[in-house]
Amino acid sequence: MISDKKHIQQLASLLLQKGITNVVISPGSRNAPLINTFSGLPEFSCVNIVDERSAAYFALGLALEIKKPVVVICTSGTAAINYGPAIAEAFYQKIPLVVVTADRPRRWIDQADGQTVRQENLFANHALKSVNLQETDRPDDFRLNNLLINKALNLTLSSNSGPVHINIPLDEPLYGLTESELPSFRNIRQTKSDQHIALPELKKLADRWNASAKKMVIVGQLSPDEELNELVRQLAEDTGTIILSEHITNLHSPHLIKITDPAIAAIPKDNNSDFQPDILLTFGQQIISKRLKLFVRANKPAEHWHISAKAEHTDTYNSLSEVIATDAFSFLKDFVPVVKNTKSTYREAWKALEKKAFQLQDNYLAEAPFCDLTASRLIASQIPEQSVVHLGNSSSVRLMQMFFPVNGVSYFGNRGTSGIDGSLSTAVGFAGSSEKINSIILGELSFFYDSNALMIKHFSSNLRIIVLNNGGGNIFRLIGGPRHSPALIEHFVAEHDYKAEGLAKAFCIPYLKAENLKELSDSLNTIFAPGFSGPVILEVLTNGELSAQVFQDCFIRIGSNEKH
Repeated sequence: MISDKKHIQQLASLLLQKGITNVVISPGSRNAPLINTFSGLPEFSCVNIVDERSAAYFALGLALEIKKPVVVICTSGTAAINYGPAIAEAFYQKIPLVVVTADRPRRWIDQADGQTVRQENLFANHALKSVNLQETDRPDDFRLNNLLINKALNLTLSSNSGPVHINIPLDEPLYGLTESELPSFRNIRQTKSDQHIALPELKKLADRWNASAKKMVIVGQLSPDEELNELVRQLAEDTGTIILSEHITNLHSPHLIKITDPAIAAIPKDNNSDFQPDILLTFGQQIISKRLKLFVRANKPAEHWHISAKAEHTDTYNSLSEVIATDAFSFLKDFVPVVKNTKSTYREAWKALEKKAFQLQDNYLAEAPFCDLTASRLIASQIPEQSVVHLGNSSSVRLMQMFFPVNGVSYFGNRGTSGIDGSLSTAVGFAGSSEKINSIILGELSFFYDSNALMIKHFSSNLRIIVLNNGGGNIFRLIGGPRHSPALIEHFVAEHDYKAEGLAKAFCIPYLKAENLKELSDSLNTIFAPGFSGPVILEVLTNGELSAQVFQDCFIRIGSNEKH
């Protein structure tokens, strides 16, 4: 049985016609017509998650894994507002979400009615499209609703994907049902097209590229894409081209710089010009490394080309000179065949720098005490090949990016907005649809912040939760400003003695603890052993002050270029 409200039936019908079938529902009464319709149609796969913030992040993770839009449905009021953080993350990562919020009728907005806020255009700054459906079934209103829904769904399905918001004012009665079959409504189809650069423009770019001996490519966050990876691998064959990547770039080639922060730290202070690019090419989403950003801003290229299908003028390095209005795959597919190999030592200079930095770092950490960095070194070495790793924000992602990525591993992280609030829920959503081992490595504050994710019933056995607990927000010990503030411990680090064990017991999740390298090694061998069935929480307990000192000293050692 489904709701007797025609505009709810129309929404469900159009979602099915467009192949959008995964739905995350949070309980409520105002959204009862939506709940009854989607749960009453076997074509939809529905998950129920009580906490709306967690639900939206779960949907984000699921959409990331299945590479299709996911619907999230909630009741009115603050329930809708709680979707905000995940919608912002989806917007900046370009992840498709269909956000459906039930609302009070317009006549009751700002009239002291319960559970009522101003929901129309609530997410306007971070949604590709916000539509407010008409409340009646009059023919003109019904036709307009059809157009609005089609517009929103086609946008999230486009190559420039992201979240869309459909706000639905619903009047009582809310629980009317019908046994009728779901009607079919007008589905406005959208034709996709590739964007190619005109040949004369492509030739001009290629001529400038081929004339340069020092080309740098910086690639931001990307989902794994083997076809794009192959084009990047071919581009990297040029000895005059260096490609700097991060774990969440998900690119693989022996010619890439893969541990960017240590490599940048190893550049001799009086030798920056040897590593300064003539041309910079960028694509992908956010870059984590602040050292890289500062280096390029201080050593500007003569030209900076940015690839963006939406023609975004992203000037991260204060040197933007050209926006290439297409997607990276379409551009490189045309560009790589006209690129010529340059006789240059530029690539090898960067690769030698990376090798030296890693040796200095590895020698130092081999003798360092148990701390965040030595624990991360061991974890990085034990990650199973062909698995998935989710990286928490703040310290966790920076620690793991000190070490080479594992072959065949896909890396993800909520770097669109870099918040600590939904990493665990995102990983749970992704892992539930993945057949691979999924590990999430995050700090204890991020874990506690998103602990409602542990309430999700759809917790899959392939999930490994590794919590780095250093007793506070240790990122603030690593950056200059807070480190010297008298308020450091109480108001920046927010030092505490909390442990994850109690939460593990409360939610009946197996728990392991490691307080030294031997215990950590044994625990990693256990949770990554073939046949091991999770989920499981592994808590790594370290000293925050010591961890910060080792991290800082490691970069001092790399920067000194001295072996000890």
